[in-house]
Amino acid sequence: MGLSPLQQTAVRSSGLSSRTVPWRLLGLTVLIAAITGCAGVDEPETAPRLSVEDQRFVVPPSTGYPRTLRPGEADRVDSAFQSLIREGEREKAISLSEQLLSRNPDFHPAIVLAAQVAFLDGDTNRAQELLVPSPAELSEYTGWQLLLGRSAEKQNDLVAAFAAYDNVANLNSAARGKTEELRPRVAQILAQRIEDDLQKGRSEDASAELARMEGWLPEDTLTLESAAAVARALDDSEAELRAVTRLSGRDPTDRSLAERRATLELEVGDAGAGLRLFQELAAKYPGDVALQDELARARFLWRLQLLPIEAQDLVNSTELSRGDFAAMIFWLFPEVRYGQSRQVRIANDVLDQPYREEIVRVVNLGIMDVDERLHQFSPTRPVTRTESLTSMTRLLLRRQPPLACVGGLRTHDSLDTETVCGVVTSCGLIASAADCRPSANVSGSEAVELSRLTLNLLGIPQ
Repeated sequence: MGLSPLQQTAVRSSGLSSRTVPWRLLGLTVLIAAITGCAGVDEPETAPRLSVEDQRFVVPPSTGYPRTLRPGEADRVDSAFQSLIREGEREKAISLSEQLLSRNPDFHPAIVLAAQVAFLDGDTNRAQELLVPSPAELSEYTGWQLLLGRSAEKQNDLVAAFAAYDNVANLNSAARGKTEELRPRVAQILAQRIEDDLQKGRSEDASAELARMEGWLPEDTLTLESAAAVARALDDSEAELRAVTRLSGRDPTDRSLAERRATLELEVGDAGAGLRLFQELAAKYPGDVALQDELARARFLWRLQLLPIEAQDLVNSTELSRGDFAAMIFWLFPEVRYGQSRQVRIANDVLDQPYREEIVRVVNLGIMDVDERLHQFSPTRPVTRTESLTSMTRLLLRRQPPLACVGGLRTHDSLDTETVCGVVTSCGLIASAADCRPSANVSGSEAVELSRLTLNLLGIPQ
């Protein structure tokens, strides 16, 4: 049979393998016989004494044990511990550990005693192995957590060390001091792990690390920065806004934070707050053209609050249907909302739709198409980027006199994808033809921005 983990610790302590143990016993017998009658022998070497610092983390094994011990058990194991510390009696400690664990494998003070032997021998890796995994019920077991933390710390596993110390920080001053000492370094380590996870697309791992970070270091600036980064990677704008708001409060002079907060307020928070932030930034940096444009966008989004609630809800939609998009055009463009059409197009599949009137108006004005063969509008299908840009192009073509950026196109001209992409690029609705992305879906915020730029070109007050 092989040796148990505790027996392995005992053998390591003696420096012998399991195959040499019988020879050791024989050698000891011969040695004792040889020295019988001698006047005296040298005193055996004692175990290396603990440093003053280590003494704070190697305490009697029964310290803080959460279970009830039988009479005398605590005294036996703590007595063996004292002998280990004072006289270096490793074998006594290991023997007692083996004896106690053979009767009760869950007698944790005996495991702590064995780990303390390994720790005194400088085998901190072995000490940590004996104490991991740490059952939840032992989270406030002071003797266990102190030794686990110190063993991990000596191996430079600072996150594991912090976790152990933090478990008993409210119960032990040494652990409390260590959490304060290690806090800045642990924050850096976890923040770096999160950054690496996000760069490699491991958002679940990043979220798990963030949860630990928020549990241990909820007020640390690195925690808030990591929370913002994870939220942005997960497209959770509300969580990002919470983190960015707290960060901005700590450093009101950080322009990038102020801009990001303003943008998020407009998207998912308080549009009025977003507008005020952009007004302050524009006043502070009057020559910044990009900021002036953001301010114009903020004013537009703030005015959307005057629209009916159903129209406001569309702005925050992650994916618009064709019916949603038609309703948004209806509410954002006065000439669509109040315009009159001379033609009637039939769409049989919009009769039971919530935006039936809006869809009919947009279709009859020729802003969006109907399948003339099937007489269907497909209101529930996601609107594509090509369809949304085509609608904007048709709105631009209605402008009189014609806009220079539309070239020679007229209202009733046929529009293919290439033509549409060329017009919207020329008119500045998108930065380049590469942004056309014909088959991509469209979110509410994207549709609103396209509408804002189109309204601006049409000269309609926003």
